[in-house]
Amino acid sequence: MSTFTPAKQTESVTAQQLSFAILGALIVLVLATFQDYGISWDEEVQNNYGEKLLALYSSFFADRSVFSYLNLWFYGGFFDLTTAIVNQFTPFDHFATRHLMGGLFGVVGFFGIWRLTKLLAGDWAALLAVAILASSPLLYGHMFINPKDAPFAWLTVWVLYYGGRALIEGERVTWQTILGLGVTLGLALGTRIMALAWLLSVLGAFAVGVAAEHVKQPKLWLPNFWTRVKPLWWAMPIALVLMSIFWPWSVTAPFNIGKAIKEFTNFPWAAPVLWDGEMVMSTDLPPDYLPMLLWVQMPELVWAGLAAACGLVGLRLRKHGVGFFTNPKTLATLLVTAAALLPIVACAVLDPTLYNGMRHFLFLVPLLGVLAAIGLERFLMWTWNHAKPVTAALVAVIAFGVGRQAWIAHDLHPNEYVYYNAFVGDLTGAEKLFELDYWGSSLKEASTAVFAVIDHAHTTPPGGWKVQVCGNPKSVMYFLPPDKAVLTWDRDVADFYVGLNVPSCRDAPIETGRVLLNVQRRGVTLSRAIDLRKPTSP
Repeated sequence: MSTFTPAKQTESVTAQQLSFAILGALIVLVLATFQDYGISWDEEVQNNYGEKLLALYSSFFADRSVFSYLNLWFYGGFFDLTTAIVNQFTPFDHFATRHLMGGLFGVVGFFGIWRLTKLLAGDWAALLAVAILASSPLLYGHMFINPKDAPFAWLTVWVLYYGGRALIEGERVTWQTILGLGVTLGLALGTRIMALAWLLSVLGAFAVGVAAEHVKQPKLWLPNFWTRVKPLWWAMPIALVLMSIFWPWSVTAPFNIGKAIKEFTNFPWAAPVLWDGEMVMSTDLPPDYLPMLLWVQMPELVWAGLAAACGLVGLRLRKHGVGFFTNPKTLATLLVTAAALLPIVACAVLDPTLYNGMRHFLFLVPLLGVLAAIGLERFLMWTWNHAKPVTAALVAVIAFGVGRQAWIAHDLHPNEYVYYNAFVGDLTGAEKLFELDYWGSSLKEASTAVFAVIDHAHTTPPGGWKVQVCGNPKSVMYFLPPDKAVLTWDRDVADFYVGLNVPSCRDAPIETGRVLLNVQRRGVTLSRAIDLRKPTSP
């Protein structure tokens, strides 16, 4: 047991204050910038899904259109229903409200990152986790415009936090932990069925701990395992009630959950994806798809921390052997490790349909970031005890890395999620290799150029100005005056073109029209607006 000293208490308070300062700054940033973001590809249908869920309940189950809307009944609607309710009272439009809710929910997620890391390794590791991940453009950008994967990532953090608490508390698990696990697991299941994997991970971590304790007494394994996990089953009724509220389709028939699992392991979507410089069908992507994207999109500091963590684990295993897994905090860390690694392995083995970067696996970013922060903090502790000048240099490197990420996020705003790290050469290196603005968030900025022309025009042609869109039409037309602009699919009659700079829009009329605006970030064009009108004679 470590000895308590006033100096250690002061250091802990300092680390907490710095962490809370970062969280406070995040709140300010969310409130200041949430209206800057464009409408991502899925937001319109997710908004409709939330409204249909609200209609189901407000009509006392008479309006059942939610069960036939596209294929969204396979998903839970926690975030969508919540924002649909908030939209009844907010002064902002529906999409701005969704971005505000996404940003604020993201802050709750970062608070969960702080609590999870603090639980596993203390205040300084928690500070590192919050600093590295909050400055990560990839994670920060997704939280505003990703209506499914970002909420699921934050809920994953909270499920694992309460699962880790249960492992540490052991047989004396508190009712607060049981309640927290039930609520967070229910909300996660009410977002994606994959949350079942987190329950299995918690049970697996308990199994490893009991097996490590009774290596020489295997007959005691099962009864001791049951004794440890039995209190956790009280969380299941809470989880199931919340799941059924936010995902009502899941309980309308006995085997619907199984149908949802089958749907997402073989998702029926086949389309070409830009991968490693070539167009590859989403059903034929290679096994290294997810590891490669993690390598080029995760912050460099995360990889440094993971390398340190692997070295630390290797040393501990060599010293303690199987007994290493009898420590409750080790088991809680193992839980997070399993939740991060098993989906990567499953993705490589099962070969599911993949597309749109790593957005479906966004939950891996905070988990790997937590593990990396622990590795960095432990390595800093070791250098402090053996070579203090090295510690100072490492702190400077970490501070520089966090500052650099924050600056890149500033450069990319409000398209932070298109971030690629230095391993692939930033955006300029990734442009010809991987997908960039697949959500289409930059189309809002491109549409402003068309809006300016239309708004200053003295007259409006009969039927309105015709706009062709290569991307999600809603992401453009929502920001143009509806009484002056209309959507067209015919370029021959279009007055303006607004499109993404992606392979599917490679026929953009750059040569035949007048470019009004190239939306560029860090030297790369994300989207463009082009005037297609023929010049008039003076």
